[in-house]
Amino acid sequence: MPGEIGAVRTLRVLTYLSKRSRPVSAGTIARDCDIPRSSLYRILRVMERMYFVVHLPEDELWGIGIGAFEIGSGYLRSGVLERSGRPLLVRLTRRTGMVSHLGVLHGSDVLYLLKQTTDEPARPFVTAVGVRLPAHLTAMGRAMLAQLPAHQVRAILWRPGELVTRTGRGPRHLSELREILRADRSRGYSVESSSTTEEVSCVAAAVFDHEGLPIAAVGVSYYDLPSAAEVERIASAVRETADGLTTRLSGTPVRRRA
Repeated sequence: MPGEIGAVRTLRVLTYLSKRSRPVSAGTIARDCDIPRSSLYRILRVMERMYFVVHLPEDELWGIGIGAFEIGSGYLRSGVLERSGRPLLVRLTRRTGMVSHLGVLHGSDVLYLLKQTTDEPARPFVTAVGVRLPAHLTAMGRAMLAQLPAHQVRAILWRPGELVTRTGRGPRHLSELREILRADRSRGYSVESSSTTEEVSCVAAAVFDHEGLPIAAVGVSYYDLPSAAEVERIASAVRETADGLTTRLSGTPVRRRA
């Protein structure tokens, strides 16, 4: 049946692109997926409109889009991620004495799924379950963006003009963000200070799926700015928690990717 053939070809393209480490040409897709070029271009244009693929016109290449990433994240948001992450966040908060969070990318934002507070009264944080914040301003968002291919980061965050800010701090241009993400990727965690809320800092690390792609992030937030040694201690606890959740989800931890 024509409709069935089209559906099979579309899923074949989606699966193929999801396994590529970089964008590829339409000719390569057509050859490797055994799809006539005329049919392939129709499929790609529909997938592009639905954000399942992204087209890089200057290079004439195609890559996986944010729509596909959100579908994968949606599976985990069905409850598996929260149930798996909650006991680990409880442990992280007890270990650090700080508020901990679990979140996922939702378009160009971070969507907060879990929040674990301390037993001690604390000043309020802007983060709460269901809150969305610009991914490029948060440590949790940067921890995930740092582990994505550059073309996918561009597809997620591209918009005319400067990147949005909340406090006047944080990267204003994609080129500035790339430098931040490069440093985050090298050390295996992200740090943000006063970009979302004045005087509030956060340390976060990514959670990975079975192919080493980021599907969530774990972070802790605090008001007092600790020393460099204390930040490293906090980051170690956050990374261990993120890796523990990765293992629970049958994923593969990835660290220090160039």
